[in-house]
Amino acid sequence: MDTRSPAATEIERRMALLNLNKKRLAELAGLNETYVHDILRGKSRNPGGDRLEKVAAVLGCTASDLLRGGAAGNPGPAAARLKALRERAGYTVRALARDVGLGDRFSSYAFYENKLKKEYIPVELVRKLVPLLTDRGDPPIAASEVWALSGIVPGATDLNESISRAERATMPTQADDGAITVHEYDISPQAGAGAIVDHTACGDGEGHPTLDSWRIPRDFIRNYLPDTGGLAIIRVAGNSMEPEFAAGDRVLVDTGHRVPSPDGVYVLWNGMGVVIKQLMLVPNSRPPRIRIISVNPTYPVDEVDASDLVINGRVVGKWVWK
Repeated sequence: MDTRSPAATEIERRMALLNLNKKRLAELAGLNETYVHDILRGKSRNPGGDRLEKVAAVLGCTASDLLRGGAAGNPGPAAARLKALRERAGYTVRALARDVGLGDRFSSYAFYENKLKKEYIPVELVRKLVPLLTDRGDPPIAASEVWALSGIVPGATDLNESISRAERATMPTQADDGAITVHEYDISPQAGAGAIVDHTACGDGEGHPTLDSWRIPRDFIRNYLPDTGGLAIIRVAGNSMEPEFAAGDRVLVDTGHRVPSPDGVYVLWNGMGVVIKQLMLVPNSRPPRIRIISVNPTYPVDEVDASDLVINGRVVGKWVWK
């Protein structure tokens, strides 16, 4: 029986896909090889924090994906089709990543084969893939097969609704009209204890349906936040944060803020799922420890080492209708 952390199995799976050994993985993550070794050997059964985030970034996923292991689910149909076309064309992940202009950032390409749950591949990536994959393989790949990854039917008079959805998910967040676009993602973060949320720690929303895109005046946001990048809108579910955050409330999350300072409300991984909780630094604790607090007093207060927290972002706003 494998008694290691679920992260160990998932790290091994992704290492094999990217043809990495533990030494190279540690080098790319900027970590000591011992850290990766201890996870894979089962000496570290509860990995977390910034170091696991660095490992996940190299592997083209998030720390939450690694900790959930196989529970994260299989890639979507577009991801499977993309992988099949790449293999049929005789490309490795690394080689195709280089040819589409990603250089050594092969994990960025691997995301689309390993983690993407959406129905279509982004149009901009498919445009680069068409000349690279067409006429390769046996039987030769047709251009229409590659375009189909993004839902485009060559010769059609217009883009279909599927392409509109794919482009909306990757549309620019800044515009010339003085407004920013903030996407609302269907990631259902639970305010109740122990609920799992398939949320990307980097906050880009890839792999999650985009429910809507909100246009907000840039100057209004900058009255409260100097950096308007990495913002996301999500909805609360559960009752552990009532009355401050009720089920159905829309909250604005700064996914770039992943250090628990100052005290406040954060979206974090708690070992079983991703939850919204209030975080408070324990005064004079060495090493630093964090209290995890629910506003609803019927839920218990927890306390963990700061290094064990995996924070996805800080809640910086809430929609209030009166």
